[in-house]
Amino acid sequence: MNLQRAALWTIVIAATVYLLIVGRSLLLPLILALVLWYMVDALADAIEQPPKLKIRIPRLVALPTAILMMGGLLWVLGRTITTNVTAVIAAGPSYQVRLQKLIEHAWSRATDQPAPTIAELVGRISIADTLGDVASAVAGLVSVAGIVLVYTGFLFVESGHFRRKLTLMFTDPAQEARMLSVLDRISRDIRVYIRIKTTLAALTSALAYILMAAVGVDFAGFWAVMMFFFYFIPTIGSILAIIAPTLLTLVQFDSLTPFLIVLFTVGPLQIIMANVVEPAMLGRSLNLSALVVIISLMVWGTIWGVVGMFLCVPITVVMLIVLSNFETTRPVAVLLSADGRLPSEHA
Repeated sequence: MNLQRAALWTIVIAATVYLLIVGRSLLLPLILALVLWYMVDALADAIEQPPKLKIRIPRLVALPTAILMMGGLLWVLGRTITTNVTAVIAAGPSYQVRLQKLIEHAWSRATDQPAPTIAELVGRISIADTLGDVASAVAGLVSVAGIVLVYTGFLFVESGHFRRKLTLMFTDPAQEARMLSVLDRISRDIRVYIRIKTTLAALTSALAYILMAAVGVDFAGFWAVMMFFFYFIPTIGSILAIIAPTLLTLVQFDSLTPFLIVLFTVGPLQIIMANVVEPAMLGRSLNLSALVVIISLMVWGTIWGVVGMFLCVPITVVMLIVLSNFETTRPVAVLLSADGRLPSEHA
């Protein structure tokens, strides 16, 4: 019987992964719309009931205000990305020429032998193509913004009837209360994660922009926006956010001083925020195993690419909470947790 159950679960998991991969083009806009709806709704809740204040703003005022604020933020981000994509691609060939000269200069200092293989290697690694691929990927996300906004609008309409539908689904009040408790716990944990992550990402990218602009790094605003998004990718996001601006600073300037300034200011800033400040603020609220976070990063990154990397932690949090509320899947939830304690045990 256990063998049959294991085989059944294997088939279900394999079919689910297959559908997630095949339906990627259809599911990703919907998932992004769900994230956007959730962030706007959480912002509206914060506006409706400001922290540490006894006043209460009507929902009819809080929700449009949240939509306008989020729309303004997305407009600024989209404008920054679209205005810099073409410039980044155009600057790629000049960066590649400067990098080739820099490598040849360093090689000549190390040995008297010519370095044709280095020149060939640089010729194969096209910086222009690499920058173009990255910029095109970012522009691709911007291009689906219209579909995401349409989905988000329908989600706002549907959310008004969700509670009533949920009540009609359950005839047993105990089951209804349990389902509402699970949904509230999922909402609370994800809101904590999104609020802290977004705050630290904005602060990190703002400080990085000030540092890069002071040094004179090309496209400082663009790299700051990229740092904001990369901050949401656990573990490797901070590393990826540092590599591009520091290497391009090395290529852009004739002196090593700007490169060293960016490397030893922006680099430690990313590391401290991601590995010191963030764990201190999040504490044990999510209680996810570090190994599980890395595995989920690879799995969702393989299935949904960069977007999957952004969503890996929220998806894993939802899985942990849901699995912890059913006896048959409770052992799996224990394995996903950091110390064996489940959300229901330290809520």
